[in-house]
Amino acid sequence: MKFKALIFVSVLFFFLAACSQNEEDTNGNNENLDDVVKELKVDFDIPEHVETGETIDLTAHVTYGDAPVEDADEVIFEVWTQGNSDQSVELEGKHQENGTYTASYTFEEEKVYEMYAHTTAEAIHSMPFKTVIVGNATPSEEDEHDEMDHEHHEEGHESENHDDHE
Repeated sequence: MKFKALIFVSVLFFFLAACSQNEEDTNGNNENLDDVVKELKVDFDIPEHVETGETIDLTAHVTYGDAPVEDADEVIFEVWTQGNSDQSVELEGKHQENGTYTASYTFEEEKVYEMYAHTTAEAIHSMPFKTVIVGNATPSEEDEHDEMDHEHHEEGHESENHDDHE
């Protein structure tokens, strides 16, 4: 009888040890999964209103997970006046520090400007959209840019429809 109790306790101990080890493996895998699932975040920082002729720095703060991205593959600011996306201008963002990229732009006309901060880093493309009102310009609902219909017609972006909006 004592022998059966000893075997029972031994088997029970073995199963408890195996379950405990399996739980540790599962927790370790979740931690690794957290390392894999990171988000490319682009904080596109520009004022909503500027004066005619004013030059500002278009600014994108780029992070991957919690870390600033110091070596983005691309940060391109694409700017156009509302209703004229086919006449856009592209400005290369220059890295400053702490994941911040900038390009200077002068708003020469009293119009509504629309823009993307095309950003590629860690094999992910993000393109946050912003609107800037210059002077006393009034946004036109009829010409308001539809982010889902944005198409490029410039070299390297020929009719490439971008549906990967943030």
